[in-house]
Amino acid sequence: MDSIEVIGMDSEVIGKVDKMSKSIIQEHTDPASRECFLCREAAGPIPELKHTGLHKHHFLHGPDRKKAEHFGLWAYVCSERHHEYGPEAPHVNKAVDLHLQQVAQTEFEKRYSHEEWMKQFGRNYL
Repeated sequence: MDSIEVIGMDSEVIGKVDKMSKSIIQEHTDPASRECFLCREAAGPIPELKHTGLHKHHFLHGPDRKKAEHFGLWAYVCSERHHEYGPEAPHVNKAVDLHLQQVAQTEFEKRYSHEEWMKQFGRNYL
């Protein structure tokens, strides 16, 4: 995804968004090795985490959700604690939601730039 020119969300500008763009946040996303991104952050590198009951979560939402998909700003989260209803779920916990937005911005800027982030998303989470 080296060419950028996304900005708007109409089909003339972005074209069709891939159904499953590769995550730039989570390295292992295949069914046999994917884990909850937030559980892995908390656990560190040692314990093995479960590979089932996970849901794809876009780190940006609303009008930026399709761009999050396009740029790979997503990861898997577990249904028990982190998907929609747990106390640590970004859908209900603003601090966790902000953390994921900061992770998305950091990873995007590693590949592109802060200027490109602001051009695409127009909001600084860092």
